[in-house]
Amino acid sequence: MTKFNRVLFVASMLISASLSPLQAQSNSPDQNTLACADDKCNDEIRTLHRMARFGSFEAMTLLSMVYATGDGREADPERALSYIERAVSHRHPMAVFLLSEWYQEGFVVAQDNQQADALLIEAVKLNYAPAQYKKALQLLQQAEDDKVAEGLTLLTKASNSRLIDAMFLLGQLKQKGHYMAADLEAAAKLFENLVLSGHEESRPFLQETIAILAAKPDKAELVADLQQSYDIEVIQVIGRDFKGDTMLTNFVNQMRSLGLFTRGGAGRIKTGRCDGRNGCYTVAPRAGDTNVVQVLSGRR
Repeated sequence: MTKFNRVLFVASMLISASLSPLQAQSNSPDQNTLACADDKCNDEIRTLHRMARFGSFEAMTLLSMVYATGDGREADPERALSYIERAVSHRHPMAVFLLSEWYQEGFVVAQDNQQADALLIEAVKLNYAPAQYKKALQLLQQAEDDKVAEGLTLLTKASNSRLIDAMFLLGQLKQKGHYMAADLEAAAKLFENLVLSGHEESRPFLQETIAILAAKPDKAELVADLQQSYDIEVIQVIGRDFKGDTMLTNFVNQMRSLGLFTRGGAGRIKTGRCDGRNGCYTVAPRAGDTNVVQVLSGRR
């Protein structure tokens, strides 16, 4: 496959990843998309303020979204910028990546692509999976072999962190043999994990990979296991009954239980990062998030 065609393939993946830009008018989001309309999140937002005063960078970042979008409080771009810059000054990965997005799209701050790129690189250095994925997409569209190799490394790291978009793209590359030798078993495992997590877009790819592997007699046991996973009905917890204010409450409670916030004390609080283990809950704004409900749920 030519380098040009491979670039086109990754470009199409970039579009399908729905990395829609933040719009300036999102400071006044549609009431139907608000997680915290009608004062539903007052207690949680007050708690986030207390956490921020005691040094919780996660709370600062979420408050920056609250004031940037006007979801839960009146929109206040200056206050939003103050919160996120405090978190960025302490190199909090989520905040660094989010501010990069703001500079790229001219949201809250004036558009500055150079600053956006510098912050993106910083977030990559901080091993923040969404930043690794975004940078990987940029590098995979380059013609130079060293750029492609770097992009694959970052994509693999983001996939190993269980970032869904990264897992999905890496699975497709392994299935089709783009940029690397085809590895159907590895691709099938990625698609299987995605399907079991409720990622419906992975279903046809898992089915196709199963069909290919089924033609190999020595893969019968693997095919049976994959087919069993494919046949499992995954019930999504987040759906029409999703309540952003309830998830915000859960987020605040998790921060408390993990020691991310403590009352009193004379110094810095514990600011350990949640890596998905021990049942901890993470919030990670992504490209295209324009209000708190999208940050909390991952929905568009």
